[in-house]
Amino acid sequence: MRDFNWRRTVLALVFAGSGLALTALAVWLAWNVLNAPWPAALAAARLRIIGAALYAVLALLGLVLTGLAMTVALRQVSARFMGADFSASGNGDGGSA
Repeated sequence: MRDFNWRRTVLALVFAGSGLALTALAVWLAWNVLNAPWPAALAAARLRIIGAALYAVLALLGLVLTGLAMTVALRQVSARFMGADFSASGNGDGGSA
């Protein structure tokens, strides 16, 4: 029987939790754009700030999804480019640090 890898599980849970938190933040920011009452004089500045925050959330979500994919699902990589082959595989032990 294979040993349970706690490190991989904790990393996956951290990435999943981060993704959920960032998604909730993005939904809240979008709700503020659509539903929150604000004075017309501040609308342009507020939209600029919320838009920048949404870009930051999307960038962080991209990092979270990439890290989650690498932590959980990436076991073997192979590629072929212009006649050159590359392949790498891991046993999922996470190494020792």
